[in-house]
Amino acid sequence: MNETKKAHIRPSKTLFSTVWLIPLIATIIGTWLLIDNLRARGPEITLLMDNADGIEANNTTIRVLNVEVGRVSSIKLNPKGDGVEITAQLNRQSMDLMRKDTQFWVVKPRIDQNGVTGLSTLLSGSYISFSPGHSTEEERVFHVAELPPISALGQSGIRLTLKGKNSKMLGAGSPVLFQSHIVGTVETAKFNPDDQSVHYSIFIHSPNESLINRASRFWLDSGIDVRMDGGGISLKTAPVSALLSGAISFDSPPYSPTANEKVSNGAEFTIYNDRAQIENQADERTLYYVAFFNTSIRGLDVGAPVIYKGIRIGNVADIAYFQDGDQQNLFQNGYIPVRLRIEPHLIEGENSQQRHSKTHWQNLIQAALNQGLTATLTSNNLVLGSKLIELSDTTSQTPTLKPHGTYHGDIVIATRSGGLDELQTQLNKLLDKFNALPLDKTVGELNGSLKELKTTLQSANKLLTGSQTQQLPTELNQTLQTLRQTLHGISPQSPVYQDAQNTLQSLERTLKEVAPLIQTLKEKPNSLIFNSGSPDPTPKGSR
Repeated sequence: MNETKKAHIRPSKTLFSTVWLIPLIATIIGTWLLIDNLRARGPEITLLMDNADGIEANNTTIRVLNVEVGRVSSIKLNPKGDGVEITAQLNRQSMDLMRKDTQFWVVKPRIDQNGVTGLSTLLSGSYISFSPGHSTEEERVFHVAELPPISALGQSGIRLTLKGKNSKMLGAGSPVLFQSHIVGTVETAKFNPDDQSVHYSIFIHSPNESLINRASRFWLDSGIDVRMDGGGISLKTAPVSALLSGAISFDSPPYSPTANEKVSNGAEFTIYNDRAQIENQADERTLYYVAFFNTSIRGLDVGAPVIYKGIRIGNVADIAYFQDGDQQNLFQNGYIPVRLRIEPHLIEGENSQQRHSKTHWQNLIQAALNQGLTATLTSNNLVLGSKLIELSDTTSQTPTLKPHGTYHGDIVIATRSGGLDELQTQLNKLLDKFNALPLDKTVGELNGSLKELKTTLQSANKLLTGSQTQQLPTELNQTLQTLRQTLHGISPQSPVYQDAQNTLQSLERTLKEVAPLIQTLKEKPNSLIFNSGSPDPTPKGSR
């Protein structure tokens, strides 16, 4: 019988089996990768946007100078629900780039007034780019703009903030104009629903920042300026980019006391709906007067010119400028108050270096009023029917209208009727008198007189053209011959002969004088009635 050999077990002298080397190595490698990732990992930032159009988590990249330095990790709505919060993880090399003035924007395909941009993102998708800041303060929360800021393109200039309650809002990228020249760009445009105002951030390119001072005025420009005034209709157009998107225009009046005050970067200005709204804004030297008119003011609008000897010195500030309750007397007194605004800078001229005080101009105008300065409502454009106020110091006998010395605290200017309204009134009076004339009776009497005259002329014509009138010269010649034969036998020394001779000579002279008359009657039988040397008589009606 065979003996079974007992197995001998030899214990291993190693603490761990070699199979544990694999997870250990994996753990070491993982730890090293984690440490390396933590060491290479940069700051985590929050980006605020109006919407996440074109942005995808774990896909949209963060770039600077087209170099990827991070990636969007998550997207969520902000607590207020009026935008989105985007969390992005950056790498370590971009840690020192996140400063207070760092600017972010979205790069995607875009077609606007500046052309076609972002075509490279058609295949790769949209990405977020930024321009590193230079501030000493660090920042981790940023607002992302729709368009790249102008300063990010390496341009110098000045950035301004505009705020106003406008009827419309322009988009980012719209041009900023100075006298139809493009000098800047709208960077951002936002509407604040709390106070219903529009906020713009604009950038004025260098060296155009020298055009900006504390007196600068900004307004919305549609690109087409149509003016209808006494000169007719004028049309001015802005550059094509302004026609497509609209524009913001500005000017800097040299007559303003603040024209020499420079502004710093980030200065805030008010933006108006149009230039007409600015022209209706009064300054510290503006003078106000009131004029009353008892004729129709149709065609007179707010902003209509006030002129003196053809020079515009102001505008109409208010129409139907009644005091409290005074409009109740409109049908009793029949006059309408109009408030006038006189601008001293229009009288002085924009290029004048000498500017007088408000008191100086008050005294000058008051002196003119004391000498008879009056206001007249006259036509500005016959085709458009617009009107203006003309101040005149002419001495006229037309009665003036000045029911008050002051009205609403403003001095009242006496008014005279004139212009087309006065001419129309006089013409209406003349037509009324003409209509009151008894024309039917006068025409009837004139027709009867003409018929009687026609009958008289026909009778005279028959008389002058009769056979007896034509035989008159022949009978006179026969009588003279008979008389000569009778006197032939009488002595020339006898008294009878002398008397007869004198009679014949007188008769001969008479015949010579009558000869032209007879000749005229032969040629024109009606010459005894009508004098050929004077104009034909004009019939007159009875008065």
